[in-house]
This record gives sequence, structure tokens and C-alpha cells, in this order.
Amino acid sequence: MSLTRSRTRSRTLAAVGFLAATGLFLTACGPDGSATGSATGSGAESGASTPSSAADATDASADNRADGTVTGTLTYLAPGKLEVDGRPFWIAEDTEIQGGEICGDPETQAAETCTADELDAVAKDGNLTVAVTIKQGIAERVVQV
Repeated sequence: MSLTRSRTRSRTLAAVGFLAATGLFLTACGPDGSATGSATGSGAESGASTPSSAADATDASADNRADGTVTGTLTYLAPGKLEVDGRPFWIAEDTEIQGGEICGDPETQAAETCTADELDAVAKDGNLTVAVTIKQGIAERVVQV
């Protein structure tokens, strides 16, 4: 066997191993790191056993409820993970965060652009009402109301 063929085979096996490990990680954990696929997962509800996929794991996660806008009191759960009206969500780098009490003048609700760290700090106080637009468990927009 030539050296080139051996290198190609080694690289292919490494790539397949990496993809398999990534697939297992994606199907084993939900967005909050909790295990998915429990008795309340989609396969158990139908009584049929189906192969797991990343989409199945996402559907089975308690954090992936219907997309939309939720309004309520902001609650801190963990760094970058918050909750509004019982609906947990994650903050992404591109999440639009606005509000005077979050990072600006508390006397106004002006459209100040804020950071995730500022939002986390305000959420720890637990007394801010916001409207959050959530898509696939991630906030696209958080606005003080």
C-alpha cells in the first residue's frame, strides 16, 4: 500500500470519527445540556422506536417550544440563558437587545443597543418586563416593554 493511500485512509477515518462523535453529541444533548430522548420524547409518545437525529433531539427538548414572541418578566437561569413567562431561551451573539433599563437611561425605554452581559445582569434582578422573539430556542430580539 502506498504512503498516499495510507494518509488518505487515515484522514478519511479521522473525519468519519469526528462526524460520528458530533452526531452523538447533537442527539444526546438539548440546548441546555440536558439529556433528550427520555420517555417523553417523540418516539415514546407514538409507541414506535425511531432512529434519533438532530431534529428529533431538538423536538424532544423542553426548551424548543413553538417559535414566536413571548412577553413577561425576565429571569436569569445561567450565563446567556434566560427565561420569560416560563419559556427558557438562549442569547446569541447576533441577538438584538434594546431597552433603557437594560443599558441606557432608566427614565426612557429608548432603543439603546445593549450587550448580553448587560441583559444577564438585569435578569438577575428579576424585575424587568420584556418581549422576546424566539426562534428554535434562541432569542432573535429582546426588547424592554
